[in-house]
Amino acid sequence: MECKVVVVGDSKCGKSALVHRFANDNFLTMYVPTDFERCSVDHLVGDYNVHLTIWDTSGAAAYDTVRPLCYKDARAFLVCFDLSSQMSLHNTLKKWLQEIREHSEAPIILCGCQSDTRDEVKHPVTYEQAMSISRQMNATGYVETSTKAEEGVTDVFELCALAALGKSRFASLVRRHAPHLKKHLRTHHQHKSCTIM
Repeated sequence: MECKVVVVGDSKCGKSALVHRFANDNFLTMYVPTDFERCSVDHLVGDYNVHLTIWDTSGAAAYDTVRPLCYKDARAFLVCFDLSSQMSLHNTLKKWLQEIREHSEAPIILCGCQSDTRDEVKHPVTYEQAMSISRQMNATGYVETSTKAEEGVTDVFELCALAALGKSRFASLVRRHAPHLKKHLRTHHQHKSCTIM
C-alpha cells in the first residue's frame, strides 16, 4: 500500500527529529531548520506492507504559500506540536487545521512531540489539554512522542498508515492488525474519560 503522509507544525516543535528517528532510527542532537524534505520508508503494519512517503514541511511563515503544494494526494496528515509550549498546541487548531482543511479532507493524527521536555517548563501541555484539541480537530488519534527516549515514534506513523486506509475501516483495522495502537484512538480516550452523572 502506498501512503503519502504530510508532517506539519510550528518551527522547532520536533517534526524533523520525529521523521528522522522513524526513517533512520537515530536521534538528532542538533536542530537543523527544514525547508521541505521527503523520505520513503517501507514498514509492516500488522499484515500490511506499507510504503510511506513522508513529507517533512517547514513551519516557517515564509513558506505559508508554498507549503500547501505538498498537500495534494496526501493520505494522512501528522499535525505536530511541542509538549512544552502552550502556543504550539494552540496553533494546531488555529493555524494548521485551517490550512489543511482548505486543501484536503485526509485524516489527521495529532502528535505531541518532545514529551521528555515537559519537566523543563512551568506550564507544559497536559494530556487532557491535548485530547481536548484532538476532539475539536476531529483527529483520528493522538500520540505523545519522544525521539530522545524513542517513545511513540513508530506508533504515530503506524496510525497514519492505518488512517489512510479510510475512516470507515480504521477502528476495525487497528483492532485486527495493530491492537497495540488502540490506546491512541480518540474514541478510546473519550470512553476512558467519560464521567456518568
